[in-house]
Amino acid sequence: EVASRMPTYITIKDVKKRWGRGQEDVFPVSQFEKLWGDMTALSDLQSNYIVVSRFRGQQLKQVSQLDGWLRDGSAAWVNSLCDWIP
Repeated sequence: EVASRMPTYITIKDVKKRWGRGQEDVFPVSQFEKLWGDMTALSDLQSNYIVVSRFRGQQLKQVSQLDGWLRDGSAAWVNSLCDWIP
């Protein structure tokens, strides 16, 4: 019942198909998804936003993000959670 009331988002992305020998083609692909974190669309559900610390975790997807992650204190916070055995 809730799933039918949730909005469905459609994203069109370009996907590369590599055939080998330097040949590749780009195809548009549609992706349908429901974002369960976006329950604000349900009018009968009271939604609130709260401020949380950035130190709750981040996904680092590129090497270029490591410098900022180190400088903003996130790396030190993760280090404090771990028990490193020498």
